[in-house]
Amino acid sequence: MEYIPLGKTGECISRIGLGTWQYSETWGLTEYNIAKNIIAKAIEHGINLFDTAMVYGRGMSEEFIGRAFKELGIKRDSIFIATKIPGDFLSYDDVFKATERSLRRLGVDYIDLMQVHWPPCWHNFPTCEYMRALERLVFLGKIRYLGLSDFPVELIEAARSCLSRNNIVTLQVRYNIIEREAEKELYPMQRKII
Repeated sequence: MEYIPLGKTGECISRIGLGTWQYSETWGLTEYNIAKNIIAKAIEHGINLFDTAMVYGRGMSEEFIGRAFKELGIKRDSIFIATKIPGDFLSYDDVFKATERSLRRLGVDYIDLMQVHWPPCWHNFPTCEYMRALERLVFLGKIRYLGLSDFPVELIEAARSCLSRNNIVTLQVRYNIIEREAEKELYPMQRKII
């Protein structure tokens, strides 16, 4: 496996990560032992980056990952866990509650990378409110790094302007051979800030 630096963090992550959206009713992988075997095979091949989200299977994905790491005897410092908090849970207090639920489901003391999973489209949560809550969680040691998922350039700038001690270290976007819009604005911005 090839490993690459995660921006300016000093972290080294596998170039290929295991995304676990499939551990949900949406994609049909709801049998724990199959999920555990996939995680074990990923680790066997040198993958140390595991990406999940609170909404994947309404927590099922995080639970499967946490349980598998424990049963497989995986050392916490040998893996890099990225999860996401959805826009529905971005009031100041909900950020803390949602993070605690993720920590519990994952069975860990800290989350390596917490990303905001889509801007709060249906709620009027102020950007600085949730970004400051996340920054507070970094200060408390519950989260190590902050990222954004599926944010447009204007909201990325707004989110970054709310932070006083930390910066955004990842911008997770939809990008594939057909959908290449990220090349227009997001990739140039990413190269500048990360």
